[in-house]
Amino acid sequence: MASDYNANLIADLYSAENAEKATHISDEMVKIGDAIFPRQIYEAYKKFRKTSVSHYFVSDLTYFKTGDSAEILKEIAHTTDKDGDIAMMIGYLTDIQYFHNEIVKKIKIIFEANITLGEIKEYDLEKCFVYLEKSGEDMVEIEFFLKKCFEDDRQTIETRKIALKKLLKVKPKEYINFYYDNYNFIVGKKTEIIFVEEISTWRNGIVPLVHQRILELGSERAKEILQKEQLNKDKEKQGKEIKEQNEIREEYQTADIISAIAELRVRINKFSLIDEKFGFPIFSSSEEIYQQGKPAKDKAMLVGYCIVLRSMLGNFDDEIIKLEITKEMSNEFEIKDLKGSINKFYFILLERKINVDPGIYGLRNINRIVSKLAHPDEEITTELTDILIKEKLFDYYKDDNWSMLHREILSRYKEVLEKLMVAICEKV
Repeated sequence: MASDYNANLIADLYSAENAEKATHISDEMVKIGDAIFPRQIYEAYKKFRKTSVSHYFVSDLTYFKTGDSAEILKEIAHTTDKDGDIAMMIGYLTDIQYFHNEIVKKIKIIFEANITLGEIKEYDLEKCFVYLEKSGEDMVEIEFFLKKCFEDDRQTIETRKIALKKLLKVKPKEYINFYYDNYNFIVGKKTEIIFVEEISTWRNGIVPLVHQRILELGSERAKEILQKEQLNKDKEKQGKEIKEQNEIREEYQTADIISAIAELRVRINKFSLIDEKFGFPIFSSSEEIYQQGKPAKDKAMLVGYCIVLRSMLGNFDDEIIKLEITKEMSNEFEIKDLKGSINKFYFILLERKINVDPGIYGLRNINRIVSKLAHPDEEITTELTDILIKEKLFDYYKDDNWSMLHREILSRYKEVLEKLMVAICEKV
């Protein structure tokens, strides 16, 4: 069915006597994209090449990225005498790197003629410049016409902006120096405003002197543009400095918590070791806490931290980990789960008459949070959300504020250790 439809399109294109109607058929062929169409469109182009719409067929041909369409467009480029036809294919010829001397000459004539007439469009200027630059054409004449275009009040503002950008791409130092030396000649003109808008974002070399000259000699509008840009740069700089200071502050705050946690674990071990009710350190010696030193800048970093924290939270001394809790022992203290180092730690505290709640001062909740975060695939459950809400940490999670969430988790663990320290000290 598709082939029948395409065949009917071709027949309609061949029979079309109206150029406008033929362009509509050609447009439909572009939408379908059948590789057979370029030859048919080319025949329509030849039929209507003397009309004002011939360039539409050329434009349609550029949508077909085939060897056949490339050869057709090259042939048109060599045979047409219409600037509009050439203009439609400049970007295509650039893409296929077709830089035949005859075609380069045609495009250069179009480029220079339209600038001289003061009616080149910004997109045509862009395409012509790129083609001529890539063709290896001598840039001296190109620069001359770019400068002419930039300074021509007949051209649109957007076209002149592009002309200036191209000039500064070719020889930035030379043209910045030129307009610095000749600033008096552009003051109060559109040329000045376009130049100042562009140069206001530049920073190095002679540019600071150019900025100074603008502030000294420029029109009020030019000064306003430059001052506004400088103000934006100052705000950007201040914002960057504040961000850096916040990052340093976050890092030190995290480091302070890490240091406090490490010190508390050591002190608790010292007290439990001399306490006759224990006689052994509660925590196994570990350097893992120091791996948490920097704030979590993204979720992946937080997940890595939580994997380490999950291991550390259950890293008790062997006297606790190797303990076997019988049902009889658990019944005495109404402990339902007999496994897991945290449950065994809870039993140890209760057995030694340490005043502790079932959540072990919040340790269980912290362990649940880091366990869920350490397994991102488990985050889809409501358990993590529920516990984060309960612990007033959900907003950090919701807002992707991973550094604050990490710091708060560490802070909660520090609070657990502080409460445990108090409880143990009361029994020494």
